[in-house]
Amino acid sequence: MFTCLAGRITSTDSTLSQMGSWWSSTSTSSSSSSYKGQSWEEAHDPKPVPQRRRPDEVRIGVVGDPGAGKSTFINSVRGLRPRDPGAARVGLTHTTAEPIEYPHPDLPDSLVLVDFPGVLLRRHAGRYGDFNIGQYLIEFGSYMRSCDLFLVFCRGRIQHSPISIAMAAYRMGKKVLFVRSQFDKDVADKENDDPEYFDDKTEADLMEELRQDYIRVLREVGWPRDVREDEVFIISGRLEYVTQDMWDVLELKQAIFGQRA
Repeated sequence: MFTCLAGRITSTDSTLSQMGSWWSSTSTSSSSSSYKGQSWEEAHDPKPVPQRRRPDEVRIGVVGDPGAGKSTFINSVRGLRPRDPGAARVGLTHTTAEPIEYPHPDLPDSLVLVDFPGVLLRRHAGRYGDFNIGQYLIEFGSYMRSCDLFLVFCRGRIQHSPISIAMAAYRMGKKVLFVRSQFDKDVADKENDDPEYFDDKTEADLMEELRQDYIRVLREVGWPRDVREDEVFIISGRLEYVTQDMWDVLELKQAIFGQRA
């Protein structure tokens, strides 16, 4: 879905409304938003596409801004805690600077999760701050092309950077799913901000509100087709919630492992 900053459960700010016209222009003109004279759709990583270990290997790209819970989920879905051997690095600072592959321990030869950087840790001029999708594709486009499915993580409001990556993946012909990744904190925020909400509503009601808000905002910012309800997942990526299949975790697991069918 984004810079996914910790936000409340309200709608996004005016920056997103600008994104819709920006994406519309990039989809129709080769002279649109560019990096070194190229449209961002034309920008490409000159490195070769990573080779699959086996012809039936499925590669899942995981994108999202720093702190969105990508690495936490990658660990949890593999049954690992952050300090376990083979675990992805997690923390409060930037921990992913290059795509890193994490084979699933139960399916090491046929299912790989690829943790992508959420931002570039170098400064590039751009209309919306430091993030430049053209430069991102030049650096990581080959790895993106190697993936079959993308999970787009956000911990709060839908924002710009991961959606730009998601749009690039979509235009590569990849399947894209959206994940709101810290629902445990959403519930705590709701209890704090609106103490009477759960007097007559449930967590399922809150999940549906957030899901419909995602779909609405994606439509408003110019996602090229209507997003279905079963393409938006409301979860917490922490190990205890993933192992218990809380909220939409089971459905997300089915979406991931179902790619092997």
